Amino acid sequence: MIQKRLVILGAVKPSLMSFMKYSRIYLFSLIFTACSLLWECANPVAPEGGPKDTKPPKAVKFYPPDHTVNFIDNSIKIDFNEFIALKNQAAEVTVSPPLKTLPDLRIRGKSLIIKLDDTLSANTTYSIDFGKAISDITESNILPGFSYVFSTGPYVDSLSLQGRVFNSFDLSPQKDLFALLYINIYDTIAFDSLPFKVKPYYVTKTNEKGEFLFHNLKASDMKLTALADQNGNLIFDQASEKVAFNDSLVRPYYIPIPKKDSATALKDSLKTGGDTTKIKLPGTAAKAQKPKTVTDTTRKDTLLKPGFPSHLLFLFDDIDSIQRIQKYQVLKKDIVLITFSFPTKSLGLKPLNCDTAKPWALKEFSKHKDSLYLWILNPHPDSLILQVSQDNKVLDTLKLELVAKDDKPSKKKEQAKVYLGVSNNATAAVLNQFAGNYNLTFSCPLASSDFKRIRLIQDKDTLKPKAHFADSLKRLIIIETKWKEDKSYVVFIPDSVFIGINGLANDTISSKFKTHQAREFGNLILDLDISKHPGDYIIQLLGDRDALVSEKRINASGKVRFEYLAPGKFKVKAVYDRNHNGRWDTGNFRKKIQPEEVFYLQKILEIRANWDVEEKWSPVSVF
Repeated sequence: MIQKRLVILGAVKPSLMSFMKYSRIYLFSLIFTACSLLWECANPVAPEGGPKDTKPPKAVKFYPPDHTVNFIDNSIKIDFNEFIALKNQAAEVTVSPPLKTLPDLRIRGKSLIIKLDDTLSANTTYSIDFGKAISDITESNILPGFSYVFSTGPYVDSLSLQGRVFNSFDLSPQKDLFALLYINIYDTIAFDSLPFKVKPYYVTKTNEKGEFLFHNLKASDMKLTALADQNGNLIFDQASEKVAFNDSLVRPYYIPIPKKDSATALKDSLKTGGDTTKIKLPGTAAKAQKPKTVTDTTRKDTLLKPGFPSHLLFLFDDIDSIQRIQKYQVLKKDIVLITFSFPTKSLGLKPLNCDTAKPWALKEFSKHKDSLYLWILNPHPDSLILQVSQDNKVLDTLKLELVAKDDKPSKKKEQAKVYLGVSNNATAAVLNQFAGNYNLTFSCPLASSDFKRIRLIQDKDTLKPKAHFADSLKRLIIIETKWKEDKSYVVFIPDSVFIGINGLANDTISSKFKTHQAREFGNLILDLDISKHPGDYIIQLLGDRDALVSEKRINASGKVRFEYLAPGKFKVKAVYDRNHNGRWDTGNFRKKIQPEEVFYLQKILEIRANWDVEEKWSPVSVF
């Protein structure tokens, strides 16, 4: 019997073991699945599928209501329809009129909490503009142009003022600049000095098109400026800060304010309590300034409101009224460059550690005399102490290391022979003989030369060219002949024909090049009419990346020709040369001098080979 039971148990044992084995596998699978689910719950991910969120957050409630009057609170709460993020608060958030202490901004859930730590002025309308600081937290969609307005008095100021800011040199729109308004409320500070002394009464920023729009202004005469603020204090107190200004005082006008980003935001916020919003409408004087409405169909997405005055400001680098040395450096051995803040007059140079009884340097000024190249003559000390003055007033004393470490002789290795540097104007071995003769430019002024040893070969014929210096320093040599079209030439000069003031001689020169054919070029004929704005003009032809190709000066209407132009696309620019000095000049904020006006032909001109392009143009503002 016992034996039989053992037989039965022996038969059952494998099945029981198999069952227990599969039970453990099943249990392990359940535990693994449960852990996976818990992990997924602990690490939420964005759901896949569905359209991408492209809408910025919306303000749905304000506490106190937007445009509240008789404001007495020290904190503001704004509820949004989704979670938001704050970015770059210091640069984007502005308060008008400015507060001594910026508001403390914090996010709590879907709400923005604004804490005012400064004492507010009585009977004043304040505007907190958030720029591009607010965005949603999921897709970073920016809420542009959002603001909160309140008044500590019985009404909210309701006037506006708009305009645009351009670069004065190239008329490019200037974005992210501060547009500033000043009111004459100071007894001890002159109105014209306010931008140098105090913060503005109203502040806003320009958009991508250089446009600015002030809202909630009081009826008052104001000074309008724009500033590329470098230190964030809203005061024009650094030479590196660019500035713009309106010639005369401005007065704001009434422009209907657009609705908030949420159609129900103001209605909902009024239900939360607070004083009733009151808007002060402009007086008769402000209404009288409003011109007739003009339909503007050219810019659908503009910030500016068509039919209302728009003030144009032109940003410039302010003239430094005090002559200074901006930079000085030793470019190469024996060559010094000194750059000044503006063109030099009655410049004096006095070496303090070398004999001045003998010539010690040659001077080469830039075209407009705001830079000076000094070619130091041998022998000279390794370092030069130079006193620089203008009108007998010392500007600075410079210490210049004339011999760099690399220039000092080395005993370890033999120095390679150094030759006098020379370059020519045959680009890619082709000379545009219609634009001028063949030129040789040397790396330093020449002490001696022998033009008779210059050889010019055309194909197999040896010619007798004319050669002469084109400058008083004897760096530029022009080689002239009757150039023929589509011919091969060689300029051959043996070694040591030219000796520089540094003692270096030229290596053998063998320069091969070809001349062009006239049919490879095109011409531009401009028929200019300056009768509406007479005066002196500089007409400039600009090529790729606005590089100057050619320029001509005019003072009367008529035709201007730009000939033998390589095929390509060109811009035409006109500079109104107000002071007749042959160049564009910036402005002077302290003396109320605007930068010289510039105008652009409103089309790109394409020049083709063997083709004349004729264009009529009257240089006047298109704004």
